[in-house]
Amino acid sequence: MSFFPKTYTTKNDQSITIKQAVSDDAEELLKLKLSYLKNTNSLPLFASEYPNDIDQEKDMIERYQLEKNSIILVAISNDRIIGNIDLTGSWRKKMQHTAVIGMGIHTQWQNQGIGTLLLQNIIDWAEENQILKTIWLEVYANNVSGIALYKKMKFQKSGIVPNFFLENEEFLDKIIMHRKVSKS
Repeated sequence: MSFFPKTYTTKNDQSITIKQAVSDDAEELLKLKLSYLKNTNSLPLFASEYPNDIDQEKDMIERYQLEKNSIILVAISNDRIIGNIDLTGSWRKKMQHTAVIGMGIHTQWQNQGIGTLLLQNIIDWAEENQILKTIWLEVYANNVSGIALYKKMKFQKSGIVPNFFLENEEFLDKIIMHRKVSKS
């Protein structure tokens, strides 16, 4: 299943390439993650809590390349990584047909369709994958634009965990959403 890289044009006429992450992307990918973690109210992790250094980020990318039910994609503009999405397949035999999505986009590139492109590429990859049957994600209940994106991409609400996140001294519900992946 090698159908990357793919090139698109954003809402602002910027050229974006989406490709599978490689170990040479580790340093820039780590910088991107730390930058959006500093400026978010919709991800349950502070930048200081992100566990990876550059070597660990490289190891993670290489591990995902070997796993048959996992992948990391990056969005690139002008040779800079501006967004990422990972699909982490379960290592447990009874759940290996499932994978959870994590995604982040540089704050300057949000609301330009990058999330839709990343998500569509992850869905396309999952639909070609012979192992995966269900992909899922978690989202803050107050993340209206995120929830709208996931619904647009045919994710369904599976459940709510009340008061799961503590963001700016306010408890927020976690919404779990899932989508079955159809096989071609």
